[in-house]
Amino acid sequence: MFRFSLALALIAAAGAPQDGASTPPKVVAKAPAAGDRTDVKIESTIELEIEASSNQEGEPKQTRQLSYARTLECSQVVQSIAEGGVPTWRVTIGAAKVQRSGTNIAPVTESSEIENKTYIVTRGEKGLVVKSESGDPTPADASGLGAWEDFGKLLPTGDAKEGQTWQVDAATITALISVPDVAAPTGTFEAKVESSVEGKLTVFFSGELKGKTSKGFDTSLKVAEGRLVYDTAKNRPLSMSVTGSLTAEKPINQKVAKAKELRQVDEPVGVVKVKTSKLEVKAEFK
Repeated sequence: MFRFSLALALIAAAGAPQDGASTPPKVVAKAPAAGDRTDVKIESTIELEIEASSNQEGEPKQTRQLSYARTLECSQVVQSIAEGGVPTWRVTIGAAKVQRSGTNIAPVTESSEIENKTYIVTRGEKGLVVKSESGDPTPADASGLGAWEDFGKLLPTGDAKEGQTWQVDAATITALISVPDVAAPTGTFEAKVESSVEGKLTVFFSGELKGKTSKGFDTSLKVAEGRLVYDTAKNRPLSMSVTGSLTAEKPINQKVAKAKELRQVDEPVGVVKVKTSKLEVKAEFK
């Protein structure tokens, strides 16, 4: 239900000491070059509580818990650069594991179908396009590959001064942070340069995305604390961490025949609520 997508942005720092003070680094997206390689490791944990309740008096609520812990390790290489500087990436999955547990579900660890597979990622008019190198259908687990390339949309423009703040519209980062079934989320993120010390730039961000899924769930994704750490000397991100929460709610409808009418209508008979007790994502880039 939830996919948390991460993306990679490369930045360059400029400036030298003047009169004993350091000039704030300028954050500039670095153009990719053929052969550029990035090794990515992403670990995520999400613990869910699902509650179903009936409108009928006396009907007890039904509650269950689900937990997912995912690990993804992959290498990304810029395969080519098209006219206009548009890159094509080749992403090879070294490991893709998911551990599931929950109410009446014994803990089990499984390999994703994308493990040990290679995918080609390109950027089209509507965003990133992921295709299997073998020509096989692209599974859902591969849909977020390369999304880390949108990290640059969370970065400040111009000089990165400590304490500098700015807003990021949800529409610009839906590939990076989103609920996959929400087509057009709304909301904003507040971002801030938390520190710039010894060649490391730390950007803090928080905010909320809202929207309705195609299955009718009113969904809210809140990022309480997000941090990007960049090596401004090597022009690449070092790590990212996110903690937050997810809630979703949907009415349960049932077809009911209207008396003296030759038709049926949907009437609400209950509600399903989903909330997280834990949502964490950590990523490393080398």
